Amino acid sequence: MKAIIIGGGKVGTLLCEELSTTYEELTIIDTNENLVKKIIELYDIQGVVGNGANSNILDEAGVRESDMFIAVTTSDEINIISCITAKQMGAKYTIARIRNPEYTQTNEFLKNNLGIDLMLNSDLETAKQINHMLRYPSANRVETFGENRVKVIEVTIKEESVLNGIPLVNSKSIIDFPAVVCLVERGGEVIVPRGDYIFRTGDKVHFTADDENIKKFYKLLGKKENIDRKIKSSLIIGASRISHYLIELLQDSGFHVKNIEINKEKAIKMSMNYPNIDVILADGSDSDTLIEEGIETFDSCIALTGLDEENIIISLYAHKLGVQKSIAKINRNSLTQIAEDIGLYSSITPKRIVGDIIAKYSKSQQCSKDTGIENIYKIANNQAELIEFKVDSSSKITRIPIKDLRIKENIVVAFLIRGNELIFPTGNDVIKENDHVVIASYKLNITEVDEISKGGFSSEL
Repeated sequence: MKAIIIGGGKVGTLLCEELSTTYEELTIIDTNENLVKKIIELYDIQGVVGNGANSNILDEAGVRESDMFIAVTTSDEINIISCITAKQMGAKYTIARIRNPEYTQTNEFLKNNLGIDLMLNSDLETAKQINHMLRYPSANRVETFGENRVKVIEVTIKEESVLNGIPLVNSKSIIDFPAVVCLVERGGEVIVPRGDYIFRTGDKVHFTADDENIKKFYKLLGKKENIDRKIKSSLIIGASRISHYLIELLQDSGFHVKNIEINKEKAIKMSMNYPNIDVILADGSDSDTLIEEGIETFDSCIALTGLDEENIIISLYAHKLGVQKSIAKINRNSLTQIAEDIGLYSSITPKRIVGDIIAKYSKSQQCSKDTGIENIYKIANNQAELIEFKVDSSSKITRIPIKDLRIKENIVVAFLIRGNELIFPTGNDVIKENDHVVIASYKLNITEVDEISKGGFSSEL
């Protein structure tokens, strides 16, 4: 399998790191010779210096034999042209990152008529993620499966949580409703929890349950606010493209929104585009400004300025003042961990969001349709996967109690979808033909549902 990436910026470098282990041959193309050298040394891949929209450069990179072609330069036009050219030269799948809203509006035309298989607007995708986070205020991250019927939620265990210090095997009396703890992140380490796992302060727990029981799980986290209270208002700091998309989404949901922007030109443009919201020309990082504009009266505060440090400080300040949900945009990975260490768990990284979507699409195309993979999501800083399979009649794991399946060490069966029924499995449940099975997998390349077991089916049948 061969992949080519055009653009060695933040997203391109991230994709080189992720895809270098999943493709037999990976090539980076960029006009910056020093950057290309740095990337190929870091990830042991191939590199070509030049313009990715140039057919000669693409030929040199071997585009005619490529399975995946990804264009993530800073120029929408180069991304679009290079994908069109690559497709005509023989690339099997093409992906283009775009940012201009005008291109987003013509997304379907470009896909259907010009051969671009996937077009991603990073600002729009980031706004969608923030919107999703506001609907689940106690969650750090939310992934949905089964046509949005079931969710995998990431939450953080607080010091005052009733789960703190409790072994998983003893938590059944506390978690007395259908739910499955899939994975845990602790200090950068990923844990596939077994009975002897003990919940600790700061653990990022990935669990699954239906909407009603998600609320029950929240109550176990030690949150002081009323978890049943929906977020209905938002103070947004910064008038970036992400802010524009987010305001549209929030207005559609009936949110009360106020925007603070220090740049006069941007503030005027925002007020013209959205006359129904209050746009304040001021420094959103100034505490007096925030108090004057009533930050304490808002349910949420979203910091989307161009400075990571500023966004972190604003979000921490909002949290200190009792704002129910504060989210910071952070571009630098090193600062994300620092922010978590000082108590800021809700942050978004646009390059990570786009990288996750591209990596998911890439793996979906790599896996044969015969494997039954329906969805793939990267979680736990991309160290683990949530994979949704559809079980067919040839599967060897059907009609055997899960406790007898000899599930591999780093795998948890998160839930089953059987027709209209959601099943959060116990050891006595069985997997049946046509079930949709979602597993959490860590450091395992699982491509078929039967691979979740160590084998030995014949003796168990």
